[in-house]
Amino acid sequence: MPEETIRKVTMTHYEIIATFLAIMALIQPWAIAIFKKVFKPLKVSFIPSSKIKLYYNRSGAYIYCGGVIEAKNRSAIIKNISAKIVRQNDKAELVMDWSCFMVPIFQSVGGNPVTTNEIARPFMVGENNLNPVFVEFANADTMMTNRLSKIHEKLTLESKQIYNISIPFENAKEQLQAMPEYKIFREELVENFYWKASDYQLELSISHSNNKVEIYKYRFSLNQDEIDEFRNNIDESMLCELKLLYYRPVNFNTFQKDFVSPK
Repeated sequence: MPEETIRKVTMTHYEIIATFLAIMALIQPWAIAIFKKVFKPLKVSFIPSSKIKLYYNRSGAYIYCGGVIEAKNRSAIIKNISAKIVRQNDKAELVMDWSCFMVPIFQSVGGNPVTTNEIARPFMVGENNLNPVFVEFANADTMMTNRLSKIHEKLTLESKQIYNISIPFENAKEQLQAMPEYKIFREELVENFYWKASDYQLELSISHSNNKVEIYKYRFSLNQDEIDEFRNNIDESMLCELKLLYYRPVNFNTFQKDFVSPK
């Protein structure tokens, strides 16, 4: 039986270093990903602008706010933004959904800088980047929005039937206000008018990667003088269609309030 020859395989220092570097190159992406996940978790922050805008029109009460969203340590996909306002004197809530998300787009057309807007959702915020956001929220109470739609559909129909180029606007306005349902509709809108003299808390919820939700809270106030002025929007919304038919300006009061973070 022939004698077996056993050869001992040895590696040079250069081969050892090359093998080590190859192994490190293979595990580096995994190691970085694990390090970021464990020691540098994703943090999504919302930095609001100094003002929040409050509205009331034929769509009811809603808000509009702007600011920037920041993603620290990793990129983040912003899936949804919702808001809830709590009136502090009686804890009445106004729950709102992401209505219109406007993203400013900066581009060059013919060598000239042009800024446009596009509606986009969801969207991505790059790692350690800031994205400007301008978000309009709409009332998420479908029963309320459906009721408002029925009221204003009826007023729109009546306005179109009353409108006549030979009838002055003030006469047409009197005819509309003399409609049997007009007073009932107005009383209902006044009763359900959300904005009242009170302190308010805004809870802003941002849903992002892996279904995580960040909640930010802010406060603002409305006084009685502001509410008295704001209530004029009720009549303006009821006369809106008739004014449009007569090419009259429709003037809705809008209030800007300071964002204040609760202590």
